Amino acid sequence: MLFGELKNRVLQLAFNYSLAGTPIPSTYNNQADYLAMIPGLVNEAQMDIAISHKRIAASKALSDMTSTLSGGFDKYSWPSDCWQPFSNGLLDPLTLMRFPAVRYMPDCFYVPSGTPGTYLFEYWRYPEAVSSATADATELDNTPDVHECLPYYVACGLLLYDDAYRAQEMRNEFLLRISKLREPLWLEPQPIINRYFGEY
Repeated sequence: MLFGELKNRVLQLAFNYSLAGTPIPSTYNNQADYLAMIPGLVNEAQMDIAISHKRIAASKALSDMTSTLSGGFDKYSWPSDCWQPFSNGLLDPLTLMRFPAVRYMPDCFYVPSGTPGTYLFEYWRYPEAVSSATADATELDNTPDVHECLPYYVACGLLLYDDAYRAQEMRNEFLLRISKLREPLWLEPQPIINRYFGEY
């Protein structure tokens, strides 16, 4: 969904899109205030969904990250959009095997010095925020099923002080829709190391 499509949908749900079929100009009543509220409410909804219902996966090669040497280990800061690490190890993109010698900290992680820069740090990221300067043609972050939830959260915020009953209806619809969001299930087989012989 495009940002402009979302704004139109929100205004339609809040009955603030048109009067007798004519789109309401931003200079009419509180229309400009409603439009100014939309980006912040969109960001709230996107963040809520991305950390609780439909996470967003990302990855970055060690060679693209900043590191410092710390007692025989390389210390890497988490990417600025990182919410949580994706798994219990770095991924070798050539073998698709996990490199388990990683020590995670709240805002960084340590690996033995000399760990290949091609290894990938996989993580769940925060959604990309929108603002009043975001173009209407901008595609919203996350997936289409998430996009369909956003207008109801935003409409609830717009209606909260004008029509509490309808605001609650929008809130209920938002909660219903996010309750149906599902993440795909997958299996990732990993070998078990034979500690006696040092083999897989």
